[in-house]
Amino acid sequence: MQDEKALKALLAWWEDAGIELDEPIVRPRAPLAPKAAPPPRASTSETRPGERRPAAATAASAKAAGFGDAKSEGPSARELAGKAETLDALRTAIEGFHGCPLRNTARNTVFARGNPAAKIMMIGEAPGRDEDMEGQPFVGPAGHLLDRIFASIGLAPDQLYLTNVINWRPPGNRSPTQDEIATCLPFIERHIALIKPDILVLGGGIAAQSLLGASESITKLRGHWADYALRDAAGEPTGATIPALPTFHPAYLLRRPTEKRFVWQDMLTLAKRLED
Repeated sequence: MQDEKALKALLAWWEDAGIELDEPIVRPRAPLAPKAAPPPRASTSETRPGERRPAAATAASAKAAGFGDAKSEGPSARELAGKAETLDALRTAIEGFHGCPLRNTARNTVFARGNPAAKIMMIGEAPGRDEDMEGQPFVGPAGHLLDRIFASIGLAPDQLYLTNVINWRPPGNRSPTQDEIATCLPFIERHIALIKPDILVLGGGIAAQSLLGASESITKLRGHWADYALRDAAGEPTGATIPALPTFHPAYLLRRPTEKRFVWQDMLTLAKRLED
């Protein structure tokens, strides 16, 4: 029954993308088994895309810009993130952080949604209007499309964990600045460390560039596996890595539906990695 639903979702997605095939390329995957020891349950939150390509953000650039350091009111993002030992503690720390001006214009803090025990962690860029209204990432048309994208390879919503690099919607859905990205970077690094997924899927250029330290555009990064360097509570590399697959953000696909064919290729790459 689940295979049949996955196949229907796949065919619907192909139809939207204008792809005509005589026969299916792959069969939908069976559900993945959850990890043995799931971390504490997370609260929900949301996301948004950005089209401009800022330079790769780092914690050092945030400090140089005066964000999240002694010039800001209260503890820095690094200090707050480092003290968070659970997802609930991290969410509380983010909601109490005043070092990023985006929180002053956003309606809600958007944290995460999905299964914290999932093997796949999808990270977008920043919340959009729908996400800001509902306080969850990847909702509205972009979220529905994302669910269909993963369903095309047999992955259900409860097999995914979704969040963003930025936890607050930039005004007017503009792209977050390099300083805003760098300011929030300790939070998403800690988020990844607490989830410890088997695979990261990075949606959009900002997510891929900031987490991988890359300068290439998303059109060059997408579809190619990279290693994300896992960091400890102090923000230092642990020596461990997590395989990461950059791809286009679903909101971008709503504006450029012909690009769906590239995301389908990325999903085949992901499905093969899961099989192996």
